[in-house]
Parts: sequence; structure tokens; C-alpha cells
Amino acid sequence: MKQFLIGVLFLCLVIPQMAFGGGYAGPSTDELLQRIEELSKELQRVKQQLKEVQTKQAEQQEEIADTVDDLSDKVDSVVVDGVGRFQVWGDYRFRLDSTRVEVPQYYNYAQIMQQMQNGQMPTMSSGRDYENDTIYTNRVRLNVKVKPSENLVFKGRIAAYKVWGMSTQEVTSGGGVFPANLLVNNFTYGIRPDDGRLYIDRAYVNWTNIGGLPVWFSVGRRPTTHTLPSQFREGLTKRQASPTGNIDLPFDGATIGYQYSVPFTGRIRFCYGRGFDSGFKGLGVDSQLDDTDFYGFVWDVVDDPDENLLFVIQAFKAADVMDFPEGFMFDPGSGQMGRVNTTANLGDIWELGTTWQHQYQGIDYFVSLGWSITDPRGRSKGLTNPMTGQKMFEGVSLLTNPGQKLSEKTGWSIYVGTRIPFEQYHTKLGFEYNYGSKYWMPFLQASDDVYMDKRATRGHVGEVYLIWDLPETPLSKYAKSFIRAGYQYYWFNYTGSGMWLGKPIAISELDDSPMNAQMFPPVDHMSNAYLTFEVYF
Repeated sequence: MKQFLIGVLFLCLVIPQMAFGGGYAGPSTDELLQRIEELSKELQRVKQQLKEVQTKQAEQQEEIADTVDDLSDKVDSVVVDGVGRFQVWGDYRFRLDSTRVEVPQYYNYAQIMQQMQNGQMPTMSSGRDYENDTIYTNRVRLNVKVKPSENLVFKGRIAAYKVWGMSTQEVTSGGGVFPANLLVNNFTYGIRPDDGRLYIDRAYVNWTNIGGLPVWFSVGRRPTTHTLPSQFREGLTKRQASPTGNIDLPFDGATIGYQYSVPFTGRIRFCYGRGFDSGFKGLGVDSQLDDTDFYGFVWDVVDDPDENLLFVIQAFKAADVMDFPEGFMFDPGSGQMGRVNTTANLGDIWELGTTWQHQYQGIDYFVSLGWSITDPRGRSKGLTNPMTGQKMFEGVSLLTNPGQKLSEKTGWSIYVGTRIPFEQYHTKLGFEYNYGSKYWMPFLQASDDVYMDKRATRGHVGEVYLIWDLPETPLSKYAKSFIRAGYQYYWFNYTGSGMWLGKPIAISELDDSPMNAQMFPPVDHMSNAYLTFEVYF
């Protein structure tokens, strides 16, 4: 090393002298040795500093590795034991509706009873129009999903749905024009506009892969609202519930299902639910009542996501249907809410339905058919009107008026629609039409529309809507936002759409006789325009 350093010094000291033509007067040996010693010491200092830097870097890398390991352990702990197991998402919807209702001439039941008591001849109530130019609503729903184990999953949803500026059913009942909206009960909490409180909409547990087989069991408050094929006009792509067409009703129950993949993918579910619990026998007013139970199956004959094809068949029975669901009823006359109790079991209602939905070259379309069969065996004891003291609905049964023979009634419906995308404009244009016969009686109490579910109409409904997806970049897999505008036109052929109490009367025959008297104003035509702003997060 020293020889190398002497050579370097020689070159550094001698060559410059020669380059400039000067004579060479080289340093002495002692001077060279001194400079070599200084360079050696400097080299040692550099080596020591390099070693210190390398040691420090190694220590930092070890600290980083320890930190990463600690964080990984903490993340694993969170995923396994904490919030990482949870998925939380939800949606908010603002909606504006503008509605006009045409009420024809008719005999009012309470009015003619009063006239007859006074010895007067019954007279008709004159026809008139009802309007609500603007009704605003807020709806918010929060969902949660968590897996406590490999084959168990809990799913839940809470919801609040409120009319701006009101906390009763007065607005959505239309002063009795829509009598089904007067009732607040197990079938409406969190689904229809109410007082803004949060309600449990869904809460159930799925146990899958039972015994290593494609079999599952589910129990809890069922996902049976916003049913097929309503997802199209609601701006969504996937189904929101198992049932189809003629059922949109929240209830508590259980399901056992089997999934198959040969020759095509599908599944079948057998379902049970409880619509009314009569309590102890022999005690109180419910001593003579039976429970109202639901039985049925939903069969996804073909469910092929690759072909965007779904074909569903279902059969459903409501046994020992109650006359009034336990809950509360808004009285338009007094403006007060009163308790409503079940007074009788009326009989059974059968529901059959099928839906075919498909996407062809980007265009969605569907056909949904429904049948209903009512089998009455009992009559209601009625409700007492707090304003007049008179009995309402006394002696009525399933699609049967007081004094009429109890007999089976069959109804049917058809519901068709299409949704056409215009991707360059981020929009979709939809058209829908549905028709229900005289004795059509679906279970559609959980309506997404403010006043009534159009699918329950005994008559015709046409609808057109436009959906514009906001050009926003989603930050999660749940994110979706859009504005929806639509127009619905109803023309009713018969009274009592969506209600199982009383015989339907042709709108054209309401003024023929006092025997066709109605407790609530009947509707001839109705138009509804709506606008929504919806954000899923």
C-alpha cells in the first residue's frame, strides 16, 4: 500500500513540474513519509465512517422490518377479530313527487248511513280532483355484512324514510284516497314514509355449504322487499330480493335452499314466515285467533350472469290471513293515530308468479306474470270509527262484501318493461306497462312509490323514466350516483287496489246504486311525476 501511495505522490508532485518545464526539486524522504502517514490516517477515518453508516443502515432496516411485522400482526388482528370483518355501505335518496288524482261520483258509505238514519234519500258525493303539487321525501338506508366464520354470514339493514315537514300518514294516505297507507305496522316500518325513525328493514344469518353440499339455511327478517324486476326502474343492475312480481312484503321467517349447476346454474328455496302471532289462546281478545303464516318456494330455474338471463317461478300461500295487521291507523277526520287490532282470520290467499328478464345487445327487458287466489272462510268484526262511532269493514272478507256468499276469487296480472342504454350520454331510457284484473290481490304493502305500488293496480299503468348516471369517479365498489326522472299514469277499472277487504266494484258502476257505496274516495285516474337524486356509498 505504501509503495502505491509513494507512486501516487511522485506523479502528483513531479509530473506538474515537468509539464511546465521547470526543473525538478523533489521532496525529501521524510516529507513523503509524513504525507503517506496523513493519507493513511484519512483512509482509516473514511473506512470507520463507512462502517458506522453501514451499521446504522442495518439497524434502521431491522427497525423497519420489526415495524412492518408489528403492523401486519395488528392488521391481521383487526381483520380476524375487529372491524376488518365488517362491510358497511348504504344509500341516500331525495325524491320529489307531484301527483294528481281524479275521484268520480260515488255513494259515500258514512254519508248514506247518516242520510238513511235521518229518513233522507241517499245522495252521491260529487266527483273532484285532488292534488299534491310537491311532496318531498328523504330515505336513508345503512347495510352491514360480517362473517363470524367461514360459512356463516350476517346481513342487516336499517332504514329511515320521511316526508319533509310531516311525521304522520296524512300526506301519503291522501285523506283516505289511499286507505292502505293509513296503516302503520310490521309490513311498513322502514319501507313506507313514516316519522323518520330508524327501523330494522333486514336482519338475517346465512349458513352456507352445509355438510360440504351446495345447501344453505337462512333465518331472520327476510330480504323480501324491492323484488324482481323493480331493480330496472330503480336504476340498479342486480336484483335486490329473492321473490318476484306479486310479492313485496317484509316479514320474519326462514329459508332452506339448494343450488345446482347442471345443466345450467340455478337454485331453489323453500320459505316459511310469520305475518301475525295471535299470542296465548284463551286469554284476551286474541283467544279465538290463529297465527298468520306464510309458506312457499322461489325457484331460480335459470340464473346465468354471463348471458344476463334470469327465469324465476314462485308459489306462495298466506294461511289464516288476518283482517287488519296489528299496528296503528291514521284517521283523516281527527288527524290522530289509533291502535288497530286483529279481529278475525279471514281465510287463505295463494300467490303464483313468474318473471323472465334478459339483456340483449345491452338492452334490458322483462316479462312478469302473476296469479292470486283468495279462499275466504271468515268475516271481520270491523273497526269503530272514532269520529262517527260507526263500524267500518264489519262483515267483510277476502274480496267479499257483507252479506255476500264466501267464494273463491281468482285474479291475474301482467307486467312488462324495457330499459335502453345510451352510454355516450350516461343515460338509460325505460318504458313499463302493467295490468291487473278485477280480483287481482298481490302482497305489495311495501311499496317504493309514495302513494301505492303500481303493480297492485286493478286496471292499467304506464310509466316512462330516464336515468342519468353522474360522471363521477367511484371510490368504492358500492359507489353509484344518478338522477332519475319519470312519469306514471294510472287508469283504474275497479276499486280497492292492493286491499284484500271487500269486493272490487267497477269504477263505471259506482253511481248505479247505493249498494256500491264506498268507505273511502275511489280513484278513477291518477298521474304522478317524480324526480330523484340518489347516492350509493
